Amino acid sequence: MKTFWKYFLIVILLLIGLCAVGVLYLFFVPGSNLFGITYISYHDYFNSESYDATNINKIEVNSRSYAVSVVPAASENISLRVYANSLGFVLQKNSDVNIDVDIDSGVLTFNVDEPYGATIANKSFIQLRVPTSKAFDIELNNHNAETNINNETIIVNNLIYNTTSGNFQFVDGSVNGFIDANIGRADFIIGENVTTNVNDVTISATSGYFEALNSTLGDVLIESNKNAVILIKECNDFREDIDEAGGRIEIDTVFYVEIKSSDTNIYIKNLTNGGTILLSKSGRVEIDNVLATADITTDTGNITIKNSTSPLILTTDDGTITVNSTYSRVTANSNYGDINITFNNDADSYEDNPNSRMLQATTNNGKISSSGVENIVITINDNGRADINMNNVFGENIVEGKTGSVSLIINTDAKYMLHTKTDSGDVSVNLAQIANYGGYTDKEHTEYVNGSITDYNNATLTVTTTSGSLYIRDTSLV
Repeated sequence: MKTFWKYFLIVILLLIGLCAVGVLYLFFVPGSNLFGITYISYHDYFNSESYDATNINKIEVNSRSYAVSVVPAASENISLRVYANSLGFVLQKNSDVNIDVDIDSGVLTFNVDEPYGATIANKSFIQLRVPTSKAFDIELNNHNAETNINNETIIVNNLIYNTTSGNFQFVDGSVNGFIDANIGRADFIIGENVTTNVNDVTISATSGYFEALNSTLGDVLIESNKNAVILIKECNDFREDIDEAGGRIEIDTVFYVEIKSSDTNIYIKNLTNGGTILLSKSGRVEIDNVLATADITTDTGNITIKNSTSPLILTTDDGTITVNSTYSRVTANSNYGDINITFNNDADSYEDNPNSRMLQATTNNGKISSSGVENIVITINDNGRADINMNNVFGENIVEGKTGSVSLIINTDAKYMLHTKTDSGDVSVNLAQIANYGGYTDKEHTEYVNGSITDYNNATLTVTTTSGSLYIRDTSLV
């Protein structure tokens, strides 16, 4: 066994020595190659010819990893410069720097070959030089190149960017048309000095990052997304229809939103014309202001609306639904999740506006809490509970409970017919306006509060449970 290890060690040392000799050979003999591997050391500029821009409408640059920038040309011609400063070991076939050019139907294409392998790029770069007197469609395609446009005189018509992981910085300049950002894992940032034009934007990403925090965009379409972060100041329509997607979407102001996704977290400050959001897994939704009808569904993620002036349709399985302040109708449904709805003190009365202070809610095992409501239709299954504070009672009101408790506090001045019933639950009704010392514990009872059988404003409140306790008070007794 000792003999084996001795010879094995000798073989390993010989192989290491041969490798060292090979490296030294490649290093000290310029242009040499060994088994298809060669050593490169570039420190040189490579320039394309200059092309008259008159009949060119689109410029396309296809490269790999060298940093790319779009800069003003010194003339009315288009050209491209490659500064290669690479060194390292590469396959012979990947060792050259080359610029291949094609012109077809107004499209000028630069195909750049870069040396790549076990190399260091140092400060290698590519410059696309364009006249500033004309706006071009510009398409930049690379693998992982750091790319930028940073000059106020650069005017882009339509901008197309395709990369796997090369970050794009649009620092300064103008873009007139659409933006197509296929960014993979990369960052794509539109800076505060960029002049936009309500541009339509298409985004394709895996775990990339898109930022336009100082721009007003047009329609934004997310074509693909795995776990991207998308930050937008303002846009017209925002649409995403992807069954499995995560990440985060943040928008200050959006006219209309239509999102179908799974684990995405969505944060919107102002939703001005409503829309639909459907999250099938753990994604959450938070909106500061809803100004038009919105339909939002999550699975286990929470739904939080800070303020709404329009009808809401909110559904969750196991998340929590919270509306901090609303002026309009709310329809809320959950399985295990809690529902918390607060109607604003300045909201219209349901008597004057049937779309105001109205709550339709259903839960199986969650808890429904609401204050400021004047018309309710609540269905509680299984062990769900309800805790309702009514500002008044108008129209037909129904609360159907099962095994969970039902608790209501009602405005002392409300005028309505009250009917309560339970199969086996405890009953405690105590209202200052009715006889029998203001209360009763009957399993089934009908009472006209602040009115009579001929005078109760056609307002009814029916509260039932099976075995859940039933508790009703008015505001004078709380």
